Amino acid sequence: MSQTNSTAASAGTVSLCVALSRITGFARTWAMAYALGATFLSSSYQVANNLPNQLYELVMGGMLVTAFLPVYIEMRRKGGRRGGREYASALFTLVVILLGIVSVAGMVFPQAIIYTQSFMSDQDAMGTAVLLFQFFSIQTVFYGASSVVSGLLNAHREYFWSSVAPIANNVIVIATFLLYAVVAPSHPTEALYIIALGNPLGVVAQFAIQVPHLHRAGIKLTFRLRMPAGALRETLRIGAPAMLVMGFSFVTVSVMNAASYCFADNGPSVIAYARLWYTLPYSFLAIPITTVMFTELSEMHAEGNIRGLVRGIQSGTAQIMFLLIPFMLYLIVFADPLVALYHMGAFEADRIGQIADFLAALALALPFYGVSSYLQKIFSTLRRMGVYAALSIVSSVVQVVFTLGFAFGAQAGMALPLESVAWGSVLFYGVLDVSAFIYLRWFYPFLHFRSIFRASLRGLVMGGAGAVAGAAVLAGLQPLMGTAAQSIPGAFALLLVGGVVSLAVTFGIALKRDVPEAALVRSFADKFQRLGRRLLRRSGGRG
Repeated sequence: MSQTNSTAASAGTVSLCVALSRITGFARTWAMAYALGATFLSSSYQVANNLPNQLYELVMGGMLVTAFLPVYIEMRRKGGRRGGREYASALFTLVVILLGIVSVAGMVFPQAIIYTQSFMSDQDAMGTAVLLFQFFSIQTVFYGASSVVSGLLNAHREYFWSSVAPIANNVIVIATFLLYAVVAPSHPTEALYIIALGNPLGVVAQFAIQVPHLHRAGIKLTFRLRMPAGALRETLRIGAPAMLVMGFSFVTVSVMNAASYCFADNGPSVIAYARLWYTLPYSFLAIPITTVMFTELSEMHAEGNIRGLVRGIQSGTAQIMFLLIPFMLYLIVFADPLVALYHMGAFEADRIGQIADFLAALALALPFYGVSSYLQKIFSTLRRMGVYAALSIVSSVVQVVFTLGFAFGAQAGMALPLESVAWGSVLFYGVLDVSAFIYLRWFYPFLHFRSIFRASLRGLVMGGAGAVAGAAVLAGLQPLMGTAAQSIPGAFALLLVGGVVSLAVTFGIALKRDVPEAALVRSFADKFQRLGRRLLRRSGGRG
């Protein structure tokens, strides 16, 4: 099997696992919509729930995501299995200690941390968010521990369990929301504590489900404070700029949440509901590519295979653009029925249009968002995270100035839309991606963009054809369905028929023309064909 096909097969496995994880993630959001709706309570939950992950990324997340894999591979190459094990154990110990301190600080000073997400709002109304965050703060340390374990499994090309681990988290939180919905009408205070306890249990489960598979892969973590020679210096050289990136990311997310309150009191929940659909194609298309390619790029860099590394930069970016541009168009076309899937329980019908408009605006950032995640791994591989950090900071400043300008305008009484918060994200990723590729072209003069532009054009043309076909289906069916189109069964029917037509048109053309960037789609098709043949053989055997 060629390297391209092998990479596509690995990415296909990751993608299918992530897709399953995202299905349960949707069920989790569906349960939240049923229990909390798109209300101020839902916004309080979102603020409290997002903070532990933001704190993890701020303190250690950037370092772990960017530095762990290349340094671990380097330590294993120099010191064998023992060198890799000592480095992983020392880093795991450091992560648990530092993030444990952060978790305790969150429990002791919750008001101060919640203020960072709500500084443009009345703090007297933030009591629920403060209460929930006191319980959720412990999640920070388990996010870090889980990240190290996932990185180790990925380094050994054991992608399955790190990809499906979030399912355990989602299942527990789904049960928590459903139990809340039952208890809340008669005992609202007690019901709130159900959520406060259930959320951290989900994150603990996400970590715990991966641990047994470390041992099966021959990896043993021990308590260790001393790193192998040179490992800490190399980790900090790559990871310190990434921490700076995460710091500015924390600022931009805080500004987005705080600014959204200026447009609507349910602003953060609107962002959260829209982001579920926005991140779905990113998760099962871009993440598998970047996850698998990060391992390949790191090994090529360690071996000095610069030509292969540059080809990997070009091919990975081309694949991401080709796959995500069509889904950007699909999100715009199908925004209303996608959001209508939340319409049950406490989620009111008049919120559908509000969230759909925001989703359509945010969708414009999708291809650039996917490429930016790959660029971070590329710059990490090249040991140029300082450059990436500088470019990210400039992009963050542009986004913050843009978003606050619209927020202050809204506070002054100007009729400005909540979608301006989404436009800020489009601006951020656009500035970051363009400036990063300008640098890469300077760094590698033989890096060319022809394949990337060609793949983007293919994605736009084929995706546009699919989106137009899907829009035609919606235009024909929605008038016939009337108000039923806003019900869950009606929205699902629209998405099923229109979505199948869109996908068939776009990727049917791609497979027919043997487009190279469709390797991941071809991997899906091969897996489903093999599954179908096995089912037919079993069915024939029973007959």
